[in-house]
Amino acid sequence: MTSPTLIVDDQDPRIFYHCPVTKETVKGPSYFRNTWTTIQSLSCGLQSGWFSHVFNGTQARIWVSASQTNSNYSVKIDDGPFIPQSGFGYFESPVLDDGQHTIVYGASATDVFPAFDYLTVTASSTTQLLGRTVIVDDADITQYSGQWSTQLLTPLALSRPSAIYKNTTHWSRTVGDSFTFQFTGNSVAVYVVIPNSNDTATANSTISYSVDGVSTVVPLPSASTQVDVMTELFHADVAAGTHALVFNVTQLAPTHVFGVDFVLYNSTVDIAPPEGSTVQDPLARHTNHTRIIVGATIGSIAGLVLLGFLVCLYKRSRSRKPRASNWEVVPKVKQ
Repeated sequence: MTSPTLIVDDQDPRIFYHCPVTKETVKGPSYFRNTWTTIQSLSCGLQSGWFSHVFNGTQARIWVSASQTNSNYSVKIDDGPFIPQSGFGYFESPVLDDGQHTIVYGASATDVFPAFDYLTVTASSTTQLLGRTVIVDDADITQYSGQWSTQLLTPLALSRPSAIYKNTTHWSRTVGDSFTFQFTGNSVAVYVVIPNSNDTATANSTISYSVDGVSTVVPLPSASTQVDVMTELFHADVAAGTHALVFNVTQLAPTHVFGVDFVLYNSTVDIAPPEGSTVQDPLARHTNHTRIIVGATIGSIAGLVLLGFLVCLYKRSRSRKPRASNWEVVPKVKQ
């Protein structure tokens, strides 16, 4: 299996801001969890940087959107220098050694209105996963069925380049399209992209989801004026453990189309497993530990019983040996 990816929102307390910033909450679904943060002064681009994050993992990606391409931002990793970047604000680090790292992001142009949305961390064997939010891109979900498409027939007028996670989406316009996703956690959510449509018939579109066989039907929202990205279609809380989510398109208006962007779940696993290993949550480990104790106890009792049985056999075998005669042998006397 691939390493999990953790997502950290711009207003998460694990993000440390080094300079004056403005934190905004938007009304419509256009940013992750409807929040973003921007700089207030040029001091955010000096040696101290704009914000930093300390993490255990092997790679970090930062989603910042600027109003135009620019070369006024830089990134520093650990004890290295600030490296100038160029683009709309997005940054992807090289693959790092497994362990703890600090990443610092600096921006020195207020006129391009840089908006920090979220960052992600590729987990490693030292990454704490318990209680953290794991993000899974639509392209990493393997169990699709139906007529899903990875290319939309109509181009989208997106508000920013980073509006769709990793620039991949699975689009549906057919009843019966479905996917299955397995996770180990205590909650799960699906985020979608909704193109704008003025067709009132889209109000009748629905999807259903089931976790461990319990099914729920929810309406599929429509966007009337602009493309709605980062839209949480549903959120479900479940008991901690391993679960199977089944997503199914149950009703869809002829003009309605939507895209699955990513899935989130709250992890109940302690530490990220090594590459290629099987994820096991604490409850399962506790169960296995109990089984080991019970097995060892039963084995010890069986060993004692077997030892007692062997002692009994030994005693019985000794009792069956011929006993010495009570007659004395009288030696002959020479004549």
